[in-house]
Amino acid sequence: MRQEPEPERFAERFVDFSDRIVLGCEECGERMVLLGREEDWLSERANFECECGEELTLANRAEEEALLVKELLRTNGISGA
Repeated sequence: MRQEPEPERFAERFVDFSDRIVLGCEECGERMVLLGREEDWLSERANFECECGEELTLANRAEEEALLVKELLRTNGISGA
């Protein structure tokens, strides 16, 4: 088996995507980013499992602006976020 030279093996690679969907878990606050169009995900599967075990679907779509505000409040130690 031929080994690739070190620089090529660890070179950065980029993948273009057409859209993204951010799902938010209401149980633990975790976010899951799906790359691609909604139509693509609907044709594949529509159920995802959060790290806490909660089931997420496309109905759990999170508004990114609200997520940023919650994260800002959390990092500043403000309760209720």
